[in-house]
Amino acid sequence: MADAPEIPQVKDPFEKMVAISIAVIAVLLSYVSMKGDNGKGDSIINTTEGANKWSQFQSNSLKLHMTEMEIDLLSSLPGAGESTKKREELEAKAKKYQSEKAKALEEAEEFKKAASKGSEMNDRCDIAGLFLQISIVIASVAILSSQRLLWFVSLGLATLGALKFFL
Repeated sequence: MADAPEIPQVKDPFEKMVAISIAVIAVLLSYVSMKGDNGKGDSIINTTEGANKWSQFQSNSLKLHMTEMEIDLLSSLPGAGESTKKREELEAKAKKYQSEKAKALEEAEEFKKAASKGSEMNDRCDIAGLFLQISIVIASVAILSSQRLLWFVSLGLATLGALKFFL
């Protein structure tokens, strides 16, 4: 069986600092990516729920319209005064459909706002993640080239990514 390769030891303090910063940035990137995925998932769920509420709104609108037509038809028939009980039942149904319709509209708007928040979080995380990924790449190049300027650029990009995520 072949011996496992040795893990190289970093002796240069600059390389150690850059390696630690890469590790910290990678942890932040993982968190940002997770939050972005959660925002995307929440947005999809809330969009679907909102669409369901819009369907419910449309269903109640149709039922209300049909009930109102039935009331009008009942009123125009001969002997309409004799069917007040049926008319009262239909008017109660119409009232119920009207309130359910208003409630569905309100809930659909709430789901739409929640979906928008999730989508905004996902977009923010995408941009923050991009800055963090580029930061890791530049920090890696800083180790290879031993250039402190590249490391500072990397830290600046990581800071921009963190600011984009948190603000």
